[in-house]
Amino acid sequence: MELNLIKKKYHIYIMKRNILLLSLMSLFALAACKKESVEEPTATLDVEEKNSVLVAKHTWTGCGPCGGWGFENFNALINNTPEHVHVAFTTGNLGGYGNQAIYNFMQNTFEIPNATPTFHNNFDPSLSVGEAEQLMDAQGVIANANYEMKFEGDKIILNTTTKFFKDVTGVFTIAPYLVLDGIVAYQNGHPDGNNTEHKKVAVDIAKPTTVAQADFEGYTVADGAVKAGHTVNLEFEVDADASWDPNNVSFALMIFQSNGDGTFKLINTFSK
Repeated sequence: MELNLIKKKYHIYIMKRNILLLSLMSLFALAACKKESVEEPTATLDVEEKNSVLVAKHTWTGCGPCGGWGFENFNALINNTPEHVHVAFTTGNLGGYGNQAIYNFMQNTFEIPNATPTFHNNFDPSLSVGEAEQLMDAQGVIANANYEMKFEGDKIILNTTTKFFKDVTGVFTIAPYLVLDGIVAYQNGHPDGNNTEHKKVAVDIAKPTTVAQADFEGYTVADGAVKAGHTVNLEFEVDADASWDPNNVSFALMIFQSNGDGTFKLINTFSK
């Protein structure tokens, strides 16, 4: 009787051990499957704790002064303030790209005067570059970004990293504007006329690969309380023209904070 009891307990032990082994093997197999199916996240890029002023020109291809002193002034700003980000928001059919829609958005959202040429630093026509820089330095670096891009067929794939350097609260977005150098098109008032070479023109905005419709306001990187060190990686795409020289393509990454009423404050901008 006692021997049968011992045998029974031994068989129960063997069964439990086998069940445990099978369970462990199933877990290992499941883990292996998960490891193979999970996509690698976008690489985190180094982000410098630095502010850069958006040095911008609001211009029009049919404007005589825009092709005269406006052209000269913008070229001088590009050459004399290389540490900052330079963008021309242009109305008129410049190269057949999407510059008109961007011009309209910037004018309406940031209340840029309609007169052209208008120069504005961080969307404020009353500030010089130095004054805009001083205001940014006074508030410190809230956030900044970095990017890498590559051409794939008729697309540009853009990977960005946005990093916060302060504890802040609000809704923050990143807007990756595609900027082109070397667009040859008409400019009234410029001696080259139809052969004028335009610089730093915002022609499109990239969108996340998971989003159907591009948004000039950008795409959310933080909503609510944000701690210093908060980092977000995103992958974007935008249409590319086969005629573009990659050396003439860059992005102006603009970090906006929503004011909650359809308007925004520029927090920082980055390009390279």
